Amino acid sequence: MLYFADEADSDFTMYGEDLAELSKTDAMFVKVPYTADREKSPWAETSVVPTSKLLSDNPAREYNVAVGKAAVLVCDWFGNEYFRTDEKVKADKLKLMIAKVSDQVEDANKKLQKNLEKAQQAMEKQDSKNAIKALLKNFDEGVVGLDAQEASVRLYHEIMDDIREQKDVLVEKGDVDGLKELAKLVKKTDLEKEVDEAISSVK
Repeated sequence: MLYFADEADSDFTMYGEDLAELSKTDAMFVKVPYTADREKSPWAETSVVPTSKLLSDNPAREYNVAVGKAAVLVCDWFGNEYFRTDEKVKADKLKLMIAKVSDQVEDANKKLQKNLEKAQQAMEKQDSKNAIKALLKNFDEGVVGLDAQEASVRLYHEIMDDIREQKDVLVEKGDVDGLKELAKLVKKTDLEKEVDEAISSVK
């Protein structure tokens, strides 16, 4: 349970014996202090691979919490959000939300698994293009930590490492046409800029 405080940043907005009992038996409550800052650092590294919003420098920004308004997010143990409400929510309603999370996690992982299997099948055919396409669909879901997503990240990095080796060979040969073909393959990936720079370096 993530509690994003409002501008008053009160410690006493959410209280009561029923909520206290819920925090002992059903969920961990974490308060995130109020901040009006939603700006991203211009030096922040970006990647198509989703990362934990909980571990970011500004969780309120990453979870799109409205400035000045309190919010209560029901998440799994990795910080993936499944339900959102406000600080006035009652314990019994929260308990119902919490009870549904495990099923939501299972459904989310099944969806990721389908795309992962498509990517694995594509790689068996040495079809990196469709493998990347399937993996990017998983990354677009924005979830982290689930088994199928972790496997997707590993496969993605394996593919990127292989493409980077191909890029280095093409640069050494001065093969601009080969690099341009590679550029088509890495569109919307972490290697897009790197391959574009490689093309410029050999022209």
